[in-house]
Amino acid sequence: MATPYGADDVQNARAREAVAGAKPERTTWVTRGRTSLPGTVKLSKKGSRLFRAGQLEDAEKVYLEAKELDPENPYVLSGLGDVYRKLNRFKDSGEQYDAVLKLDKDNIFALRGAGDARRGMKQPLQAIPYWLRYLEINDKDSHVMVRIADAYHKLNDSDNAIDFYEQSLEIKPYDPFALLGLGNVYYAQQDDEKALICFERLLSKNSSHNVVLMTMIGNIYRRRKEFDRAMDYYENALDLDPRNNFALFGMGDCFRGKLNMEKAVYWWGKILDQEPENQPLWTRVGDALVSLDRLDDAIAHYSASLKVDHDLYAVLGLARVSQQKGEFDKACRYCEQALEVDKDNVRALETLVAICEAAGQPEKAQAARDRIKH
Repeated sequence: MATPYGADDVQNARAREAVAGAKPERTTWVTRGRTSLPGTVKLSKKGSRLFRAGQLEDAEKVYLEAKELDPENPYVLSGLGDVYRKLNRFKDSGEQYDAVLKLDKDNIFALRGAGDARRGMKQPLQAIPYWLRYLEINDKDSHVMVRIADAYHKLNDSDNAIDFYEQSLEIKPYDPFALLGLGNVYYAQQDDEKALICFERLLSKNSSHNVVLMTMIGNIYRRRKEFDRAMDYYENALDLDPRNNFALFGMGDCFRGKLNMEKAVYWWGKILDQEPENQPLWTRVGDALVSLDRLDDAIAHYSASLKVDHDLYAVLGLARVSQQKGEFDKACRYCEQALEVDKDNVRALETLVAICEAAGQPEKAQAARDRIKH
């Protein structure tokens, strides 16, 4: 059964939001050998002020007015590109930057913006060439190195991703995005030692005491079955955010690893109080309760899971509980219910075999066994 809180990509996204503030937007553009019309300059400056004030729709109107006066003005085109990028209109944004590059192929701001627009369109392969051209001109921009590394990571090119993260860290040793990205690459490769170095280094310099980083470090120690060390990080995270479900799940799973199912149920129950639609966890806690011989509580949890949607494991859990209660006919009905959804499911058939044998029904057990063979 899938782990309800094994979603590292979700945590990574949250970590990116937390480990560092947004970099300042730039609105000044440099273009060689071109003079702007006075009216265009005035409008461009007004658009820039509106952009910085977060008045994006008004800024768009002003830039469009300026564009009517001077359709090839790079300041106007780039400003409009910035506005569209902020509005998540990435295709429109890219078109403005591309127009600048037709006039000046080495305009570093347009190169960077064009790459950012492709990133927004989820086109990492198309974004990389713009950023590489940018670095040929401005080779010390660690932020763009990280963006290239992120793009390679999305493309599953770990070698190039690591290379660019490391280049960024040579310039800015504690860059939060580089450390997080590099740590994620190593985590995906299950190179826990290197991942820990990155995450712990980042946490040591992160004044916000990032909760997500603490849970990610906890996850690594949990994966290594170093449950006590993992719980130290989860507890630190919960001191800052008592409702953090990733840390709550980690605590429960550590206690499961330590064979303390009572405490596992306790911590997982805190998640269910917040997420009554978390079907996999209802089933998981049901299984834990069966191991504790708390059969009625297990039934309640399996039933709660099935209220959300059909779940094979919850149905088979009810079958096992019925078997333990000596209700063999009911247990068989649950197995057949599971097989109505997936007639050849091996686990359901094996459970049916075990129930029929326990009920002293060898013919039914053999019939189920034959279905497995076919």
